Amino acid sequence: MRFLIGALATSAVMLASADASTLYATAVDWQNNGTNGGSFNRDVATNALGATDGQFLALGLSSKDNPSFAVFSFGQQFTGPMNLVEVTFNCRLLNDGSCSHREAVDVYVGNDYAFGSHDFSDLDDFTRVGQILNGDAQGMGAMLNFAGNYTYLALVDVSAYVFSRPNSGDGFDIDSISVTAFDDITPTPVPAAALLMAPALGGMALRRRKK
Repeated sequence: MRFLIGALATSAVMLASADASTLYATAVDWQNNGTNGGSFNRDVATNALGATDGQFLALGLSSKDNPSFAVFSFGQQFTGPMNLVEVTFNCRLLNDGSCSHREAVDVYVGNDYAFGSHDFSDLDDFTRVGQILNGDAQGMGAMLNFAGNYTYLALVDVSAYVFSRPNSGDGFDIDSISVTAFDDITPTPVPAAALLMAPALGGMALRRRKK
């Protein structure tokens, strides 16, 4: 399988506004990649939308000819940090940050994608911002920092490529994914009184230097 190769985005958090708010995924582009829905309906794509609720979407295990991925939108443009909550039943944490059922996902962000196309090749211009293991993403989830202004976020299952024996039946399981709303930075207006005081303060400084 030819996975995307891109420059890793900076890990520095650059929040655009003090009023930045959390956005949960509102739409997802995914198709069944061999997952077994079972009693938990893990092949229902909408399980990955909205806040954490215990219901989840299994991406499916990627193979050479069948990449398992999902592309999310959030109703508006976003930036980092993001938080990803995963569900692995009876997770026995291992030292590397995975569970006994070992799963991993690569995270990509971008602005140009034909939403609804299920076209993996359309992610070629996305930027990889990190990787998350399922053990780290249990409970409150795993946070990933990145900077920039984006429209779409893609998760690509890489379980079989990170681990020689993943012991996973249907890949990375997504309960919820959230990002930070991006707002354009606007200059803070200077009060008129401060503008009037500036010449006076400058004059005082000049007189002090003359003395």
